Amino acid sequence: MIKLFGFTLLRNGVKYDYSFKESLQSLAPLVEKIYLALDRGDDTTEEEIKKFPFVKIIPSVWDMSLKKGLVLSVETNIALEALRADQGIEENAWGIYLQADEVLHPDDYEILKNDIEKAQAEGCDAISFRYLHFWLTHHHLAISKKWYPNEIRAIKLKSPIESWGDAQGFRNYKKIFYTEARIFHYGHVREKNSYKEKMHDMGKLYHSAEDLEKKLEKGFKDARKNKCALYFGTHPPVMKERILRMNDIWELDKVENAYFVGNSKKYSPELLKKIKAGKVIWCERKSDVPKDMRDKMVITEPTYFDCLLKKSTVPLKMKSKLAHPWSNDFRLILQASEKQIGFRA
Repeated sequence: MIKLFGFTLLRNGVKYDYSFKESLQSLAPLVEKIYLALDRGDDTTEEEIKKFPFVKIIPSVWDMSLKKGLVLSVETNIALEALRADQGIEENAWGIYLQADEVLHPDDYEILKNDIEKAQAEGCDAISFRYLHFWLTHHHLAISKKWYPNEIRAIKLKSPIESWGDAQGFRNYKKIFYTEARIFHYGHVREKNSYKEKMHDMGKLYHSAEDLEKKLEKGFKDARKNKCALYFGTHPPVMKERILRMNDIWELDKVENAYFVGNSKKYSPELLKKIKAGKVIWCERKSDVPKDMRDKMVITEPTYFDCLLKKSTVPLKMKSKLAHPWSNDFRLILQASEKQIGFRA
């Protein structure tokens, strides 16, 4: 039987308005314990962490002299090695890694548990997750080429795998298993002043003082060109209070009628039940949809001309060359979101 543990790192989570409490709460139902390398920083993060009995704190001090973000992998490995020291000798022990702005959705718990079992059986030692990068609001997904579509976030503990670089991923793995389980990344959705302060201070981990301001200015200019897709699917329930606190939308209002052109059998019944509409009508052809509803209809398999006329602008996948096509269910969520049709939590 697979045994699951969590590991992560943190510093100044309160000061920079990280969703670290939501991250830990989303991971807790899956794991026996979470190992956290914690720098006390200069805020109340440590006091907040001590409220979670399932977290084992590994006291640490960040070496701020390290550049290119290397301190992030150093701290990640401190947490990982502490976990291995306690649990890593077992063949069936796995570690799930979440950073402080990454959250799991309970809809994916069973998918993930089943996929870890499959990965173990197939001789895999690393699992790569889908990534949803939210940009400035909780309803805009960044899909430009610069955004990574997937990353390793679960590893077999009895392995030489380690975090490297700025802790975006891991190395020394032998075989990757790709799961449809998603990482909800909220790093760019937070209180405005905290976000600016976080970007400035995190920039110090990568750049010299003389280069930092130029890099930040260029980054903010590039950000204005960010390609996004609308998302009104569900968020992890632990995020509800935070989303409402930021005056963002938790769920769209229910529409009276939602028209979909395509084959409903291609989608899971669980997803279809969550469509937030008084009545969901599936049609074989666009001509079957009432004329006054055609601007709002969801075309699940758009033709070249549909895309040209912008009746549907949802791509098959993120823009990165590393991206895999989205699942049928997830693409339907984006297609419905484009027409302001939401989903029940």
